[in-house]
Amino acid sequence: MNTIKSYTQTVFRGLGQIMLQENAATGLLFLLGIAVHSLRLACVAIFGAAIGTLWAKLCKYPIASISAGLYGFNSALVAIGVSYFYPVSILTFGLLLCGSIFATLIMHMMQSYQLKPYTFPFVFTLWLIFAVIPQQMIDLAAVSLGIFTLDGVLQSFGQVMLQANSWSGLIFIVAILVNNAKHALWAVIAATLGMLVAFLLQWPNTEIAAGMYSYNAVLAALAVLLLTPHKWLCLLAIFLSVGFTKLMFILSLPALTFPFILAIWCVAWGIEFSQNRQKATEQVE
Repeated sequence: MNTIKSYTQTVFRGLGQIMLQENAATGLLFLLGIAVHSLRLACVAIFGAAIGTLWAKLCKYPIASISAGLYGFNSALVAIGVSYFYPVSILTFGLLLCGSIFATLIMHMMQSYQLKPYTFPFVFTLWLIFAVIPQQMIDLAAVSLGIFTLDGVLQSFGQVMLQANSWSGLIFIVAILVNNAKHALWAVIAATLGMLVAFLLQWPNTEIAAGMYSYNAVLAALAVLLLTPHKWLCLLAIFLSVGFTKLMFILSLPALTFPFILAIWCVAWGIEFSQNRQKATEQVE
């Protein structure tokens, strides 16, 4: 019984880690937020997280990483992504299952080499699937743009898990708040700034209102908060993520969460470079 309880908590932590929150209650609320929009996507989300976690356990990956949910969030995102972009079929289930395991393998490989995977295993897996089987085209919902309205910000949170739904977004914010109030505040700031930048640059209103330019900004802000106390780097990551998102749209590439990954890699590399330079200077002195 204790084993089942521990495994269940780990799976929910994996869902929480989608927005870098190591909290089972947060993960449960994320699942509720997905279910509000799509019960089917909620089911595949928890299935994906469970598969990734189970695979990690069977392969005897580091216990601490498994317990923290680090092998559940990429597999959960793959499951959501496959089910979102492809119709229900045996092929889709096969892609979901194999993709979840593949993303877990990539996650372990990147961690073994001390790289910063974040959601890259999810993105890389979906890109490979897209290359073999063209994804279904998804039309953006017609959302009236009120750039400072709550609805636009909520859409930004929902889009992190491919949920174009304001109620889902609201629950996601509450879920982050349950774990860390500062994270929730900065995530809202990031979503608002992402929308504002896109609006000032006169990018398509439909895309702005659907949160397409700000969901990566939310993730970027949350990731930087875990890296450094320097808040200006949060702002830098937010603006970088918005710019990278637009660049991928221009190139007609599936952005997913890759703009966030690029932004946080840039910031992380910058921090590492600065620290190494400071150490070298101290050694010379």
